[in-house]
Amino acid sequence: MKKIFAIAEYTVKENIRHRIFYTIFIFALVVIVSSVIFSMLSPEEETRVILDIGLGAIEIFAFLSAIFAAVGLVLGEIENKSVSLILVRPVRRFEYIWGRYSGILSISLFNILLMSSGLLFLLFIKGWRFDFRFLLAITFIFLKVVIISALAILISLISTSAISSISATFFLWVLGHVTDHLKYLNHVLLEKGVKITIFLKAIYYLLPNFQYLNVKDYIGYPNPLAGATILWQVAYSLIYASIATWLSVLVFSRKEF
Repeated sequence: MKKIFAIAEYTVKENIRHRIFYTIFIFALVVIVSSVIFSMLSPEEETRVILDIGLGAIEIFAFLSAIFAAVGLVLGEIENKSVSLILVRPVRRFEYIWGRYSGILSISLFNILLMSSGLLFLLFIKGWRFDFRFLLAITFIFLKVVIISALAILISLISTSAISSISATFFLWVLGHVTDHLKYLNHVLLEKGVKITIFLKAIYYLLPNFQYLNVKDYIGYPNPLAGATILWQVAYSLIYASIATWLSVLVFSRKEF
């Protein structure tokens, strides 16, 4: 565990030097500009718009920072062979992958918490009444990052270039938000007797279901969130990310440097 923590710490330091402050600055700019633009709306509408834009910005910037960190660090070290300098030390390959992954998640969590604090401060200034589901929304945004970071590392190990890795990860991110439409398409095809529904079902279960984690859609509405559902969503995210990370370990263990 000490080696995993050491690699994670080094990953955090690398990200702090290069990315985090730019991400926070752009996020703050987006939220502040949106608050000025919509200041002429009624107080309830204004806070709702700022809340939606703010949470959307947190999710987007957390996603972008995570995939660029995953692709830049893992694939970058493989391409320039600097990963060999780490592996010649008494560092096993699974320790390297889990260390990098833990570091990316640590800096992503810090990033999300900092942006969330700024958004809360602005909302309280506007007179927003706190909803505990805000905390759930932030938690599930982080769980999305947990999944997409694991997939980004896996794709980086399989891919041959940074552009293809980022493109493939972005594609999975988009597909993960529309997986529910595959269910509807499956239903329509079944009615018409088309026999590719098994293929669609396989895609549906293999893709991460990010729409399932969109808790932010419930904020401000009376829809209850069952405790069992929340626990299942958390378990789903952790299991999916763990499987993806161990697949990364398997792929990485077969690479020659």
